[in-house]
Amino acid sequence: MHKIVIIGAGFAGLSAAKKLSKCGLDLDIVIFDKKEDTDFLPLIPDAVGRGLGPELLTYRIQALLGKKVRFIKEEVISIDLEAKQVYTVGSSYTYDFLLISSGSQTNFFGNQNAQDYAYALNSVNDVKVIINALRDNKFDNFIICGGGYTGIEAATNLWLLFRNNGFTGRVVIVERTPGILGPLPLWMKIYVRDNLKSMGIEVLLNSVIENIQSNRVAVSGGRVFERAMLIWVPGVRTADFIQKLAVEKNPQGRIVVDECLTFKQDCFCAGDAAFFVKGNNPLRMAVQFSIAEGAQTADNIIRSIKKLPLNKFRPRDLGFIIPMANNKSCGSVFGLNLKGFSPTLLHFLMCIYRSSGLRNKIGLAGNLLKACCLSIDRPAGRQGGTKC
Repeated sequence: MHKIVIIGAGFAGLSAAKKLSKCGLDLDIVIFDKKEDTDFLPLIPDAVGRGLGPELLTYRIQALLGKKVRFIKEEVISIDLEAKQVYTVGSSYTYDFLLISSGSQTNFFGNQNAQDYAYALNSVNDVKVIINALRDNKFDNFIICGGGYTGIEAATNLWLLFRNNGFTGRVVIVERTPGILGPLPLWMKIYVRDNLKSMGIEVLLNSVIENIQSNRVAVSGGRVFERAMLIWVPGVRTADFIQKLAVEKNPQGRIVVDECLTFKQDCFCAGDAAFFVKGNNPLRMAVQFSIAEGAQTADNIIRSIKKLPLNKFRPRDLGFIIPMANNKSCGSVFGLNLKGFSPTLLHFLMCIYRSSGLRNKIGLAGNLLKACCLSIDRPAGRQGGTKC
């Protein structure tokens, strides 16, 4: 019986586990994760602004796996690649094949003050913490550190939360580079910038957070924000055990994999933990690629067991969307540039499709109906609910 260890029960790990469990081979499949639940990350920012219940975005890992895969709720702390051993706090496990699919986590870049005082936005629990803090009504300024995908989504969802509840608050995005959204097309950056401006969301470019206290944030250029909540989304990194592995990694700590998603004999990596380059272009972190990579690694583990050559990973890019909570989203899908409500609709439909369980799908569909009824022309700050 071949022993297969999967580290991480996100999109990639679950995709691989499900395919391996159905292959018909005699396998001992074990998947590790430090949490009992897995979070549906694409809708984490929407949970802030659109009021999605946390129960719609969390799934019991064991319930998703079935009986042929063992789930062990333990955090992996190290791996001995030569001895083929995975170590947790109290145990060690031997493997014949290894898949690292542990995703990513908030990167505080060694800033202890940020770790102590800033709010992350990388899990359902992070959403709960932010919502509970907002109930205390002790903030006037809301500073988003990071002008990438998550920063834009976080800012617009805060705007929607305030708008629908009659709150007031200054929302500011702080980005250290000359532009938002990194390498994305110029038309998209301009569209998003103009949309943010229409919502009254400020963007400070070429700026950094210089000092952080419990409710005070200082930004370069002498700008100081009192009664400030700092939401920290400037980037992510891989888990600590990956940082300690003596393998090639990119600056984020993602493991460099070859065209078959291997980084050592019988060792595979998929999802956000993997750094895959197609041509000269690194593959971006995205759910569609995590799922595809997980399935591909499962296929190559099966082929390894059968003594067959490994298949190359050939990613198919369906496109991407920048969802914004006033429903004026944008994106590129199948090569078509989209603006307005249609990319918002696609964002929700894809999330409904990829979610698990009928209850969750119905709940998300109900939220989509609310999004369809949102009046994007109502002035910000007006109290009361929206009407169809």
